[in-house]
Amino acid sequence: MQRSYQLALAERTRLAGGERDRLLAAREPRGFADGQFVQHQGDPGDAFWAVIEGHVLVGRYAEDGAFTAFAVLGPGDIFGELAFFTGMERQVDAIASGPARLIAIDRPLLRGLMQEDVGWAELLLRSLGRQLAVSLDIIDAERRLPTAERLRRLLTAMAAEAPDGRTIRATQQQLADLLGVSRVTLGAALRALAARGALICGYGRIELRAPLSQGG
Repeated sequence: MQRSYQLALAERTRLAGGERDRLLAAREPRGFADGQFVQHQGDPGDAFWAVIEGHVLVGRYAEDGAFTAFAVLGPGDIFGELAFFTGMERQVDAIASGPARLIAIDRPLLRGLMQEDVGWAELLLRSLGRQLAVSLDIIDAERRLPTAERLRRLLTAMAAEAPDGRTIRATQQQLADLLGVSRVTLGAALRALAARGALICGYGRIELRAPLSQGG
């Protein structure tokens, strides 16, 4: 599964290899089964999370049971810093997408990491700043951009994360959920891009055949 979707519209802050190794030396990861909640919206923010293995779906369940997906995070991604640093309740639900292993970083662990390496403070400040930038971009896009342009930006960001730079592994329903549109609307936008020779759609994957420049 692709590392990140909607939140990849801006550069993500990820753990480097050395940071990951220090975490593993300090604390044993916790395992989560496919579909298991890592956190619920409204939980206390007494720690934030680092994804060590697998993927985590981040979003919100509404009162009617509908789920709005924000991102799929993978190894090296961190999340939950906002609630941790502000003392707010958790703002999102997080669910393991397949088997996953994560480390909860609480205050004693973070203080130890920061005493050893001040780079941890810089990493977290970058992460919070980029989350703000993403939020502003999403609000702007929701107000003024048509679905096709929002899809173009999303696919371009996702392709940049792919090993080959062009193959996106996601279902059309996942893309529709991440853009907040219906499956029908998403399908129409994909067909328009495919008709211009920009991509080829397969089952659970999209292959970009040409740069997705603005307007096509």
